[in-house]
Amino acid sequence: MDSLVDYLDMLEDLIEGSRTVPFSNKVSLDKDQIFEIISDMRLNLPNEIRNAQKIIDDHDRIINDAKSKAAQIIRDAEHEQQQMVDDHQVYKLAVEQANELMDETRKSARDMRLSSIDYADEILLKTENSLRESMNSINMQYRAIEDSFGDTIEVLYSNRQELRGGQ
Repeated sequence: MDSLVDYLDMLEDLIEGSRTVPFSNKVSLDKDQIFEIISDMRLNLPNEIRNAQKIIDDHDRIINDAKSKAAQIIRDAEHEQQQMVDDHQVYKLAVEQANELMDETRKSARDMRLSSIDYADEILLKTENSLRESMNSINMQYRAIEDSFGDTIEVLYSNRQELRGGQ
């Protein structure tokens, strides 16, 4: 099974097949069966949730890589600066290039971070909407079952009254 609808059908079948508690709208359910279905649902959640978590995990790696690259650029610039101290113009050019590289690296790191956050937000929004739709569907099915049980109880009560001669 890999569809949330299949799991919802299983829960509905479990509810429909359960014994009713006399004189109430309640049913007696097997807790282990419900937990088993919920566990299966968790194991088979859409890949988007797993992908979102992977993106979040990759976020730190991307930032650390950017910092490492920036540190390497700084080390390279410092080394180059040391070699060009004698010539002021060359030294000045090296400083400018190092600053440009730092600005580019910062911008690149910021852009990567913002892109990963946007992507994770998009995936989480899709997941949130999917779960919200599932929850609404379950609530509607629960209300329908509750209404059906209420109607059945009213029919049973009416039948009992008829058996007693309308008392």
